[in-house]
Amino acid sequence: MPSLVDAIMPLASNPGPGSAVVAAVNGDGTVDIVVGGANVPASCLEGYTDRAVDDVVFVVPVRGGYVVVNRFTTT
Repeated sequence: MPSLVDAIMPLASNPGPGSAVVAAVNGDGTVDIVVGGANVPASCLEGYTDRAVDDVVFVVPVRGGYVVVNRFTTT
């Protein structure tokens, strides 16, 4: 029997971790990332500093949203 959370939030809305591109940096410390062609808001861990548009970031899905772990390095 699925948990109540799984019944409310279908698994399709909780994809695996991966990368995304930052579309906007918001004044409240969050960013908007591009996921499936749409801009969605994401919270950021403290280690992701100097946030900038076009950063390629590692994201982890959480129920109903995403958390940005950090930017991928370019080296």
